[in-house]
Amino acid sequence: MNRVAGVLHMPPRGRSGPWLVALAIGLVLGFQPMWPDNWGVGVAVVVGLTLAASARWQLRWVPVFAIILCGVGLRWAMSNAEASDVADVTTAAIRTVLRGADPYGIGYAASRPVGASFPYGPVALLWYFPIFRDPTQIESLVSLALMGFFGVRAAQGRPLGLVVFALAPPLVLASVDGSNDTSAGLLILVALALAAKRPMLGAAALAVAVAFKPYALAWLPPLALWAGAPVVAAFAAASFVAWSPVLFVWGAEKYVKSLAMAQQTHLRAAYWSVASVWDSIDPGSAPRALETLRYFLSGAVAVLGGMRVRSIDGVIVVGTAAFMIAQFGGYFGSYVYVAAVAPVLCWRVDDWLRMMLPELMRAYGEVPQLGLRLRQVGAPTVPLRPAPSPAPTVPLRPALSPAPTVPLRPAPSPATTGMASAIHAVPRTRGSRSSRNPTS
Repeated sequence: MNRVAGVLHMPPRGRSGPWLVALAIGLVLGFQPMWPDNWGVGVAVVVGLTLAASARWQLRWVPVFAIILCGVGLRWAMSNAEASDVADVTTAAIRTVLRGADPYGIGYAASRPVGASFPYGPVALLWYFPIFRDPTQIESLVSLALMGFFGVRAAQGRPLGLVVFALAPPLVLASVDGSNDTSAGLLILVALALAAKRPMLGAAALAVAVAFKPYALAWLPPLALWAGAPVVAAFAAASFVAWSPVLFVWGAEKYVKSLAMAQQTHLRAAYWSVASVWDSIDPGSAPRALETLRYFLSGAVAVLGGMRVRSIDGVIVVGTAAFMIAQFGGYFGSYVYVAAVAPVLCWRVDDWLRMMLPELMRAYGEVPQLGLRLRQVGAPTVPLRPAPSPAPTVPLRPALSPAPTVPLRPAPSPATTGMASAIHAVPRTRGSRSSRNPTS
């Protein structure tokens, strides 16, 4: 009985500070109109109760299990919301390889619209081969594995990454809609996490990520400029191995053709991009050149930003900026691309917040003083007690002037002295009037 009581003891009183911030954000992320109504309300209730409990007790694992439960539930609720044809094209490409044919340079009837190519690297074929009939299952498993990883970090005091990854709508949808960006995000996370301690090993892992989906190349320039030439050599060696089926079996020209076909597909309609914003302002006028311009701008950001990198955090930030420009600065993009950068950002976001916390506290401490200064500048101030004016002061007791003095009792004259003596000599009878009463 004592053993059971020891297991079920109440947590210590106090506030779980990091969880209060993370769960408040999670409450906003979880209560979204895109979820089925029962799941949206249910997640909001669970997160809200966990938030209230975190305000009273110092919790560690209870919020972790609650958030993972909500994340799994939302993914299950949206499991039939297939929106991407990537999984279908990947299945068709793997079946083409199993028949002994070249998966590149051809259009697939399984795509939407019909005729899209398979523009991903050979690592993608190997990655999805175990469950190639339904690659979406692998994406869901990867998403669950990442939630478990972030859950362990949340129990160690870094909860924001878990909350964002588990409940953010684009990340929930990307794990079940048929795209492959969640797996790409895992490979990018592994590469940059390794590069933090062993840059050459991280560069080799990044080469594998590029051979899965080429947009991972955005992190190579800042990584190379930060870690030096050995990183470039490691990346080149790993790339040679990863791309060997294309180089020696199927032909590099066929892969280049697949990329060109995918590019033509992107130019059919503006979607989730700068061009879509342009067309909303002036319909049909967005230039197709944006699709090329984005790569030049992305490369410039990666190189110029990489020259100022001093840590792995700088590599992550510069690479992410270059990636976002390349994916959303052209004619075609997609919300699922966020899933490629989300794992590495969720890995570091809690530490970044801690580093910025002293500066934020100083900024918030200066807000009242700043507001007071702004009010003083913007409007004339009226003091509670007006300052004394320069008017001449009036003394409370005026100074004595040299005017002639008037005695209180003038000196008696001889005539009046005799009259006064006569008055005092007359006796006063009872009932007579006083001299103060007027006579009739």
